[in-house]
Amino acid sequence: MAFSKEYLEQLTALHNRSKFGSGNDIPYVVSQILENKDITSILDFGSGKGYTSQAITTQFPNIKMYTYDPVTSPIDLPESVDMIYSSDVLEHVEPELIDKTLVDLFNRASKYQYHLIACHPAKKFLNDGRNAHLIIETPKWWKKKLKTFGWTVEYEEISERYIERLDINVIKYITVLKK
Repeated sequence: MAFSKEYLEQLTALHNRSKFGSGNDIPYVVSQILENKDITSILDFGSGKGYTSQAITTQFPNIKMYTYDPVTSPIDLPESVDMIYSSDVLEHVEPELIDKTLVDLFNRASKYQYHLIACHPAKKFLNDGRNAHLIIETPKWWKKKLKTFGWTVEYEEISERYIERLDINVIKYITVLKK
């Protein structure tokens, strides 16, 4: 993942003061791929605390799991994996580095990619005052951005709900891409 030194400092501070990256459910569509396709390796890209990686490893012990987060698990990335998994990650990439990051992901994945992308402002802010979601774009924008790499959209979903107590319209774009 491409990121600046300054942004890594901001992310580290955010991780240190907030509950961040604590999801641990395996999305149904991901479970179906892992059960029915020949997946032997996964990169959990932007894994946060690594709970989803742990859940996948527990349920699918024969799959080689790489758990990467620039703050909590800064490992050397594998050259190639069958599947990339990212949940609430791409919107945190610095806008000037999103294309470089996507090229890297599309070059590393050999079969599938799963991305859940938040398309709304985060409720958290970086120490420098910026919203934690550095890229706030529509699902249509993300679909067009991801489509440029020539993969087939195997699954997509857009979910939208209003959270009154936060006064925010939460929009998520979920996609599974197949090479």
